[in-house]
Amino acid sequence: ENASNREPQYQLPMCYYMQPPALKTGHLSKFQLETLFYIFYALPKDVLQAYAAQELYAREWKFHVELKLWFKRASPADGVTSSAGGMQFIYFDINQWERRLFNGNMNQNITSGLLPEDDIRVKFSSS
Repeated sequence: ENASNREPQYQLPMCYYMQPPALKTGHLSKFQLETLFYIFYALPKDVLQAYAAQELYAREWKFHVELKLWFKRASPADGVTSSAGGMQFIYFDINQWERRLFNGNMNQNITSGLLPEDDIRVKFSSS
């Protein structure tokens, strides 16, 4: 029999057979912002999506229901100086995967479309 047709002899290390540890919701506070956005957008209708949203709210990000984007009031820590025109917002651009200054229509009241924090809380059924 030809040597190239034989199955190679190998043995997988035992670590390949181990289950990865379960992700605990307490770990989310240690994640980078981009990781939280990834969890939110990549896991729709998953409980982790809700926990990622809670952590984003804890970091002062708010979800806009109509625009389907995350917004945060801009601050000097974000590299944005205050303008005479009032509040400025940064948003997370899911196409460029980065934070950007919101240059939308300033007549549009961003705050009216933001989801209240109580609406993103993970609720457990009492059954």
